[in-house]
Amino acid sequence: MIWAVALALALFGLCGFVHFLMIRQVQTHIARSSLGRSERMLVGFYAAGLAHLIEAGLYAVGFWFGRMAGLGSFKSIEGPVGMMETYYFSLVNYTSLGLGDIYPTGHLRFLAGVESLNGFLLISCSAAFIFVLMTDPEDKI
Repeated sequence: MIWAVALALALFGLCGFVHFLMIRQVQTHIARSSLGRSERMLVGFYAAGLAHLIEAGLYAVGFWFGRMAGLGSFKSIEGPVGMMETYYFSLVNYTSLGLGDIYPTGHLRFLAGVESLNGFLLISCSAAFIFVLMTDPEDKI
């Protein structure tokens, strides 16, 4: 269980850092550009989406390492779970959608819970960022 907690803490911090860097980079780019409000919002929207796809991918890699370390596995109603299915599970879990067609076993369940919490927190940060882009005057960020 200690390895699952360590992996979860590492991924939680790494994803928060990646998210911060992506959003900060976009803020800097937008502040230096002459984009209009709708273009700024669109850039922010795509950057936040890309950040979330990367973060879910980091968790998918974490699940893969967890499986290799013997922390647990995945079960699926459709058969074997490869890397693409693990990434799919990670996206579904990160967004707290939780479809249930693929589910973790063993200590990977803990990692899945932390991913949902992390995803909810970072999606909320992205929503706040996009809200600021939509409501700030065009000469401020």
